[in-house]
Amino acid sequence: MDKGKGINNSDLKQRNRGLLLQLITTGECSTRISLARSSRLTKMSVTNIIDEFIQMKLVVEGEREKQEIQGRNPVLLDISPSAPKVIGILINREYCAAVLCDLRLNVLCTKRIEMDSGDREWFLDNLCGLIDSMLAWEPNVLGIGVASIGPLDVAMGVLLNPPRFYGIKNVPLVAELKERYGIPVFMDHQYNSAARAEKLFGCGKNFSSFIFVGITNGIGAGIYLDGRILQSQAGLGSELGHMSVDYRGVRCECGNYGCVENYASATVICRKAEAAVGRRLTFDECCELCDETIIDRIITDAVDKLGYCLVSVCNLLNPEAVILGHEGVKLPQRYLERMEDYINQHKLSSGYNHIRILKASFGEETQLAGAACNVLDQVFGGRILFDGPKTS
Repeated sequence: MDKGKGINNSDLKQRNRGLLLQLITTGECSTRISLARSSRLTKMSVTNIIDEFIQMKLVVEGEREKQEIQGRNPVLLDISPSAPKVIGILINREYCAAVLCDLRLNVLCTKRIEMDSGDREWFLDNLCGLIDSMLAWEPNVLGIGVASIGPLDVAMGVLLNPPRFYGIKNVPLVAELKERYGIPVFMDHQYNSAARAEKLFGCGKNFSSFIFVGITNGIGAGIYLDGRILQSQAGLGSELGHMSVDYRGVRCECGNYGCVENYASATVICRKAEAAVGRRLTFDECCELCDETIIDRIITDAVDKLGYCLVSVCNLLNPEAVILGHEGVKLPQRYLERMEDYINQHKLSSGYNHIRILKASFGEETQLAGAACNVLDQVFGGRILFDGPKTS
């Protein structure tokens, strides 16, 4: 919140609506009684808002929930099939993908295009082609969420100058898409977006503070602290992969030495495994071959160096959990347990709180789910959809 600005009555009403819709959408509440209990709103306020949701065709009433105690059974609430949908767009170096989701983040349609060349015009044309195909499937769309590689100017909605991205740079993506489609567009870093998906719908729901760590050709992080995504004033994302674990180590393309992604990224693990066995390997194959001593040593070394890096991060931020995503979800469980043991033994608060290492609920699709959640987060915050509320 900006200093000196309070919350007016209209803002509060919209936030209340967003909160109730979030509780229903994420499955935390399914009756008016449970909504009043969880939101701490009065039963009358909840009833008025739910009636409004029904008129807006956001929510429908279902069967009554059977109770063992005497009394009237409460009516179950659900998201209406007629409720508007959301589009998510994922931008990375290898491909761009689109997803059409309902408000519960159920996937209705997906499509992708490969990225191996192209210029700014080709990029925008193909991105819009993906969005057009989603709108052809369902035109009733609340907004478009974009999850992208960086660097980004999140505040201005600009894709800046991603390295190795075919010379495509300085694209005012949010403005371009808003002008073309006339609906809200929200963009954030791919790792922040992935963390948002886990917070709203995945294993991050149970934690106020956690770190999402994406392991792919690099290593990045999305960070939640006290229930809010950590976003710098400049809109730049966290660069976990460029934390040094050895100042005399491998020279990184960023110019520094010993960056952790040069030891623990999926690409580096594959390269070392290929050199060891003398043939090409995917990351899936590396994980399948992890019982072989030489492959196990390579993965163990990578996991140990990532754990070493995360000890420092955990000492700084004191999260409740670390959630591994992207290729990290393919790691056999024993490596996660090894990392969890190491972090909890070596962090300063050892013995006071136990940090869990978990796999992302959405697996390799967490980034794409996160793109859609960039819109849903705005809805649940009452910032879109609830224009001009009629009741309190």
